[in-house]
Amino acid sequence: MTNRTDTSSDTETGTGAATTTDAATTASDTEASTAAPSSSGESGRAGLKSRAKWYVLSYPLFWLVAVFFVPLCMLVVFSFWENVPGGQYQIGFTLENYARFLDVGFTSTWPFVEPNLYLGQLWLTIELALVTAGFSLVLGYPMAYYLARMDRPWLRSLLLITIISSLWVTYVIRAYAWQVILASGGVLSSAGVALGLLDEPQSFYPGYWGLVVGMVYVFLPFMILTLYSSLRNLDGELLEASKNLGAGPAKTFRRVTLPLSKNGVMSGTALVFILALGSYVLPRLLGSSAQRTLPVLIEQQVMSESNYPFGAAMSIGLIVVVLVFLWVLIRVTNVTTASLGGTEEIATDGGSQPARSSAPGPLTRFRSGLGTAATTVGLTAAGNRLGSALDSLVTRIDANTRESIIWVAFRTYVAAVMVYIALPLAIIIAVSFTPEEFLTFPPGGFSLQWYAEFFGTEAWRTALLNSLTIAGAAALLSTTIGGGLAFALDRFDYGWGTIYGTLGVLPILLPPVIIGVAFLVFFLELGLAGTHLGIIIAHGIFYAPFPFILVSQGLDEIDRTYEEAAMNLGASSLRTIRTITYPLIRANVISGALFAFILSLNEYIITWLLSLTLVETIPIEIFSQLRYSYPPTIAAASVVFIILTVVVMTAIDRLSGGIWE
Repeated sequence: MTNRTDTSSDTETGTGAATTTDAATTASDTEASTAAPSSSGESGRAGLKSRAKWYVLSYPLFWLVAVFFVPLCMLVVFSFWENVPGGQYQIGFTLENYARFLDVGFTSTWPFVEPNLYLGQLWLTIELALVTAGFSLVLGYPMAYYLARMDRPWLRSLLLITIISSLWVTYVIRAYAWQVILASGGVLSSAGVALGLLDEPQSFYPGYWGLVVGMVYVFLPFMILTLYSSLRNLDGELLEASKNLGAGPAKTFRRVTLPLSKNGVMSGTALVFILALGSYVLPRLLGSSAQRTLPVLIEQQVMSESNYPFGAAMSIGLIVVVLVFLWVLIRVTNVTTASLGGTEEIATDGGSQPARSSAPGPLTRFRSGLGTAATTVGLTAAGNRLGSALDSLVTRIDANTRESIIWVAFRTYVAAVMVYIALPLAIIIAVSFTPEEFLTFPPGGFSLQWYAEFFGTEAWRTALLNSLTIAGAAALLSTTIGGGLAFALDRFDYGWGTIYGTLGVLPILLPPVIIGVAFLVFFLELGLAGTHLGIIIAHGIFYAPFPFILVSQGLDEIDRTYEEAAMNLGASSLRTIRTITYPLIRANVISGALFAFILSLNEYIITWLLSLTLVETIPIEIFSQLRYSYPPTIAAASVVFIILTVVVMTAIDRLSGGIWE
């Protein structure tokens, strides 16, 4: 018995082939009477019987189809139902909800149409998402390039953990941080007065540009990480070859670096656009009444007006915008869906291109027409001359001096971006120690009274307990759904494997406000709305893609000879999975569970919609108090969540052996 325990422990540490072979030998000793499974009637790499393929798939498929896809379909059906004044609705079929949403008026002046409130706010939502994606790309590319090229792994890991930790802090806390910065008595206004740039204190929120600054701050880490993943995989020899052939830094970037990182640019732009399109908290807290985006209007129709059919119709409109954007992005850029996800490389000049129809489509002709027009008016030639002038200017400087200037500029820029990312959270931490009764920065002293109030008040303790309970249960559910689907698709061949894989990542491609409304409609029929169980199920499904992606990666990297050795020595399929497969992917499983935990812990809009004000969590409690008052207890609660986030993200990095690398 002692020998078996030691062997299993060694196997779980992943120390090498010899240890794994010992585990396989132990398994064969304990199950010597079990014959090795024959090759006939099997379909799966771990010796699982072919009849088991549907058993393995049935569990994740139940959650993703019956409990996720069905509510989305119900949302479509619900959008055609009739609303009854007084918060009621009835089964029927009407186009009134869509007519109200899409209604436009006609005028005698350009542009001859006047969109109604809802359609106008849809255009504003799209505009804000595009502006956010554009600024995030411009700010994030140099940062990602520097991180990918720096030669100090410990510093790179520190910067990445800082970026990622800020990313997983709830939107409510980060919006609150920017309220402190942009308020009339905040950091920005005080600095402006001190420097003589402002005559008197001025508030920079609520308003359009204050909202843009906050949204770029929140979604910039997504862009940086996506671009970093793409730039990290660039072959450094190609850049060196370009330099040796006489190309300057500008030409090397334009002709080599940028084309090879096109995948990351497209993926990051699409991701930030979709996330910004579905943002609710930031427009609600940083925007004025003129910046009430479509997610805000959807929440108001559902929670304030109880007009569920109209809220469903607007949700379908938002889904259509996401789908159209992805379709246009793929068609215009000639990037396939696979390459958008980072699984297919983009061919550069001279490389093979995927076969396409000989008849050009309308978008292809449109791109060709734009290129011809640019050449006709001289824009192409002007761009080439500008690039050549920049190359000439840069190459006049000594190579060593040039490299020094570039890296000093990069370091300065990186420092500025890191200050932009870390400063709001640092301000929240400082404010939490103020001895005063209201939020002030800088704090007038040092006191722990607000932490004592946070842990001593029943409402805050209940919210914290609810948050931890929901996040823990949701992480377990997410891991079983995502991990189970990853295992099924890795071990068996399914006719609709691509569709099943798409279902595995679909939840994170939809704005959370839509997921919240869909589940609310579904759970109202089941009686689960306003319960802990309903929120756990929604979180578990919404964050299942993270364990799915990480476990899929771990299974793909497994050396199959270890499993084959165990089975050849007589271990059963389940014994092989328990003693060989799981220890090898344990870091991926735990990392996926921790991702789901921290995301569920910080989630607001889905929780708010499903809670029906009956379940309180920390994000809900913070958001509620931000609408009515600004007690420093909010800052103390935010710091507690920031610490939890940093601890969990550091644990993921350690358990995975450096996942951020």
